[in-house]
Amino acid sequence: MTSSRKTTKNNKEKNVLIYVGPTVKGLSRYSSFIGGYPEIHNAHKENCPAFTTLFIEPERLIDFEKKLKNPNSVESAFYKNVEKYFSEVK
Repeated sequence: MTSSRKTTKNNKEKNVLIYVGPTVKGLSRYSSFIGGYPEIHNAHKENCPAFTTLFIEPERLIDFEKKLKNPNSVESAFYKNVEKYFSEVK
């Protein structure tokens, strides 16, 4: 129990994020980032607000993946929104 709490605390202190969206140019699904968002995020966050929601803390990964399987979930809608946005970006 203690080690999982320590890991969670360390992840928050380091601000670890995992990208769980579709693979797009310059960003692969399940890429992890320490210390905040990658540069590609800044280039697209205003035009595609759903993009930000697909950078999650590691402890949320399993729950996110379960919800993504439901085509009517919010997570699935965000994923599809980002997929559509990047298919139209030149």
